[in-house]
Amino acid sequence: MATEKEQLLRSFGEWISFVTELANDDARVWNQSVATGKWTVREVVAHIARWDDYFYNEAIAKAAAGLPLTVKHLDYDTFNEAAKAYGKNASIEELAGQAAKSRKRIIDTVAELTNEQYEAAYEDADRHPFQMTQYIKDFIWHDQHHIEPIRKLKHFRLEQMSLNGWPALQTLIYDGWLLRFAEGYTKRSNSINPIYGHTLELDAKIRACEKRYEQQGIRTFFKITPFSQPASLDEELASRGYELIDQTIVKTVRLADVLSPSQADIWLENVPAEGWLDTLALFSGLTEEQRSITRKMLEQIVLEKCFAIVHENGIPVACGFAVIEDGWIGLYDIVTDPGNRNKGYGEQLILHLLQWGKGRGATDSFLLVVKNNAPANRLYEKIGYVPQYEYWYRARQNQQ
Repeated sequence: MATEKEQLLRSFGEWISFVTELANDDARVWNQSVATGKWTVREVVAHIARWDDYFYNEAIAKAAAGLPLTVKHLDYDTFNEAAKAYGKNASIEELAGQAAKSRKRIIDTVAELTNEQYEAAYEDADRHPFQMTQYIKDFIWHDQHHIEPIRKLKHFRLEQMSLNGWPALQTLIYDGWLLRFAEGYTKRSNSINPIYGHTLELDAKIRACEKRYEQQGIRTFFKITPFSQPASLDEELASRGYELIDQTIVKTVRLADVLSPSQADIWLENVPAEGWLDTLALFSGLTEEQRSITRKMLEQIVLEKCFAIVHENGIPVACGFAVIEDGWIGLYDIVTDPGNRNKGYGEQLILHLLQWGKGRGATDSFLLVVKNNAPANRLYEKIGYVPQYEYWYRARQNQQ
């Protein structure tokens, strides 16, 4: 069983994994503020790297050498401004590399300390007590304090792209909530997305939304994500009797980690042609009305897209479509002929769509999958998709 020291160092090392993965993101992510008026991602990384360097030089290395600690109280604003300046001017590669190197240096040195050195009661240069265990615990908390906003920032971008890739026919913006309408077909295009702030009184706002959907003859659905505002909304809807349905996972994969497709009879087009719509309708059991609504929704997509069908002996066996935005390729409506499942057609469909995306500059992919859809989740995991966050719907009960 790992000692407390080993467990702490393992947690302390999570920053290395995070920043190494972050290095794969483009300048858009690194140059974005984690929140309005806050530091950019590159400034956060530089901030943590510089503090790691300071504590290594003034505390950790001193303890390892048996010397008095020289760490002391600093003017935090001045120190952080210098770190920000470094972050603004350094390359992404340099920042990520330095951040990982600085943290690893601390971990390696602390790991080599004897129990006596590690557990010693030190004094800093201001004659305040300094303990290795407490220092590591404090900075594990400090890491998470900065990691979570960055992770949420990246996830929120996925949420925005998923809305763009699967549009509604009409969208009403109401006090930061997006009310989407598409003649009642699919919850994704006929739900309230409460993601852009909230100022109105909640009870009246919910009732106003319900009325809007009643007027359209559509059941009221709220899409609940980690970004829903206010944070208490899910609890409030549950208290009103809204049913929780369709728990869904957003998953991603880096295209560099994905295999190339094998040879297959693949049909690719940039518009939802009649043949593609017919295939989707057949495999998904769509009515003529749903097929018509689907066409109208897909025609709303203003981004580059690809509609694909895999054939076997000239017969369609799988279909789906993809949308590219900012280096990401989102996958939608991935469906296999019920009589031809578990034969690898769905996998080849996805791999061909991802290859198409790579050819157009995409570096990453995301998709949305219902949590209890075991076959789909197994397929996506096989390809390399990993979970990022979850969402679900709250469905109004007894709607007139």
